[in-house]
Amino acid sequence: MNTKDPETMTPAERDAEVASILACGLMRAVHIARSRSTRDMEPPAESSDGGLELPPHAGLSVAARPAG
Repeated sequence: MNTKDPETMTPAERDAEVASILACGLMRAVHIARSRSTRDMEPPAESSDGGLELPPHAGLSVAARPAG
C-alpha cells in the first residue's frame, strides 16, 4: 500500500490505491473461506471409521407406514 498523501495523488493513483486495498481484502476473505471449508470437510478426531456409533447389541425398530 501507498503512504502518499491522498491530496497529492492523481486520480489514477487514488484509483490504483483503492483497487489494491480491495484486492487485499478479497484475497483475505477467499483465504479465510477456503481454510474454513477445508476444516469443515475433515472428520472430527473422535469419530470412528465404523459408521454409526451404536453398540453391536443396540436394537433398532422400524414402524410400518400407514396405508394410503
